[in-house]
Amino acid sequence: MNNPILLFDFGGVLVDLNRPRVEAAFDALGFDIRPYLGTYKQSGIFSQLEQGRITPHEFCNELRRLSGHADLADEALVAAWQSYLDTVPADRLDMLLKIKQHYHVCLLSNTNRIHWRMAEDTLFSYKGLHVTDFFEHIFLSCELGVEKPAPEIFARVAEGIGVPAGDILFFDDSEVNCEAARQCGLQALVAPAHSEWLKYFDENGKLHTSYVQAQP
Repeated sequence: MNNPILLFDFGGVLVDLNRPRVEAAFDALGFDIRPYLGTYKQSGIFSQLEQGRITPHEFCNELRRLSGHADLADEALVAAWQSYLDTVPADRLDMLLKIKQHYHVCLLSNTNRIHWRMAEDTLFSYKGLHVTDFFEHIFLSCELGVEKPAPEIFARVAEGIGVPAGDILFFDDSEVNCEAARQCGLQALVAPAHSEWLKYFDENGKLHTSYVQAQP
């Protein structure tokens, strides 16, 4: 891999996730989110939202039905779900900007319109920049209608970028997702949370040769 296209996951890699906070937020509304909240992929209505099968308002309607609290406002439910996302620390944003000087940088995320609106409005608002300044292509499960680790999503990414799958190096905090990407022909490296994935790059944003050479 001489000059791969770099494809980053969003949740857990770029943005920190706060599971205790989102659990407490929904507890306060009388809804137990725990059965729906997976380590790397949600289930039930949360998965439907992340596949774009339901709108945010339909999502809120279903939460009201499931919780038995018909008086819960959309704004309260949306705020509770937003509390799952923490921040994108400055060191990661700075590194992305350095990386972009050497590579084509793209994003692939299992996410939903509520969380992505936060990304657009606040999480990537940095030094006068916006999310589209960090990534050349953005692939969202809620727009593609499919979630990782389904093979279709990786095929759609390669097609969307317009390169062979083998030219893409994918960074995700889930080994399951990384292995699924490899099965589809992509290269993949597990990207540990809390900025530990920065170890793959030097201070100027270039991949360390040892990691590139280790790829099949």
